[in-house]
Amino acid sequence: MMSQVVRSWLKGQIAAVESVRTAQITPDGSLIAHTWSSGIISIHVPDDLPKPRHLKKIIQENTRVGVGSLFLVNAKHVPADGAQTAPDEALLALHALFRDKLYTYGMRQGVPYIGQVHFRTFNTRGDEREVWYGPDITVRNLPSYRVWVSNPLSIKGNWLVANFGNESFWKEADYTIGREAFRRQKREEDKTSGASEPHFYTWSNPAWSNTKPDDLPPKNEAPHGYQTRADVPRPQETELDRCYSLLGLTRTASNDDVKTAFRRLAREVHPDVSTLPKAEAEARFKRLNDAYTRIKAANKW
Repeated sequence: MMSQVVRSWLKGQIAAVESVRTAQITPDGSLIAHTWSSGIISIHVPDDLPKPRHLKKIIQENTRVGVGSLFLVNAKHVPADGAQTAPDEALLALHALFRDKLYTYGMRQGVPYIGQVHFRTFNTRGDEREVWYGPDITVRNLPSYRVWVSNPLSIKGNWLVANFGNESFWKEADYTIGREAFRRQKREEDKTSGASEPHFYTWSNPAWSNTKPDDLPPKNEAPHGYQTRADVPRPQETELDRCYSLLGLTRTASNDDVKTAFRRLAREVHPDVSTLPKAEAEARFKRLNDAYTRIKAANKW
């Protein structure tokens, strides 16, 4: 099953994250990550879309024992990019849990990938959403946090969850500008061709790329103004981004969050108290201290 392949691949991706101590697949097929800050995260990669009540049961039990939950959805269950529709309640629940995005997974040319999707409200009733696809996820972080969800009611509560620490792509100026150009071009093409199905091409913004469905071969040569995913350069992670990632944070973290994370991790890896071999503990503490110093300098505090 595709989920098994993705789960094994994802284990390797997560194990390489600086803030993760171990990542393992349990006998029942669960993917569990242990972080250096003593956190535990349960990553779920189901083949089928979970029912809202089942989703709540999992998150409720994980929260009760202090385990963060992270869900990835099979991309086949998510509406196409640009669709205007009322998404399934389970998709809306996951969207609310993970800060207005949901994570998807699939295979592209035999290689697993993680995508991300945002549902944009565009009518006054709020029951329909425009589906926005973002860039693929590169696993560099795994922060956990508490989130209060009031809607949908099926997932209402205060939950402990985790995500990949990526920024809100739909708020980026480059993305929104390119998205609007993509939308206009798509409307014009559909009018001209009278097509009943959307064109699955990427819009040619220099920083972003969106394709749906990802696992379909190209139908024809892309029209003028479009690029393939491989042609579009990815936004580059900066050294400062990596410093925040080492502390298990993103650049939206406050100064107090940075101080708290540094002190907590320093207690874990300091050579005087760490259970790690001395050379490894010294190397980890040096990287941690260097990252903390760079963040302080960048924020001038």
